Amino acid sequence: MFETSRDILNMSISISVVVLVIFLCVALYYLIANLKRINKISQQIEGGVDKINNLVDLIKSKIKQSSSYLFLLSNLIDKAVDFFNKKKEDRREERFKEDSENSNDNETKFKKKNTKKSKK
Repeated sequence: MFETSRDILNMSISISVVVLVIFLCVALYYLIANLKRINKISQQIEGGVDKINNLVDLIKSKIKQSSSYLFLLSNLIDKAVDFFNKKKEDRREERFKEDSENSNDNETKFKKKNTKKSKK
């Protein structure tokens, strides 16, 4: 079968080339499988980013729409606070008037009592 050393050299080179080709095929297979996984993961990430982008756009539009409602609501709250403050002031004024009237009545009663006592 092997007549010269050259035949052995050629046979060993051919076996080495076959093993190298098999190794390269396996490495290429794993490389392609990893690239497929990376592509799948990047598509999932892109889909997630698109969903987040849509969500952010939805939130922005809702905020823009609700800003007019917030403006109206703030005006309503301002008017309500003014109303209650005015009502509180009115109550204070009424109490002050009542207190001043009561004190005037008490003073007149006290004066009448004192004048009666001094007349006796």
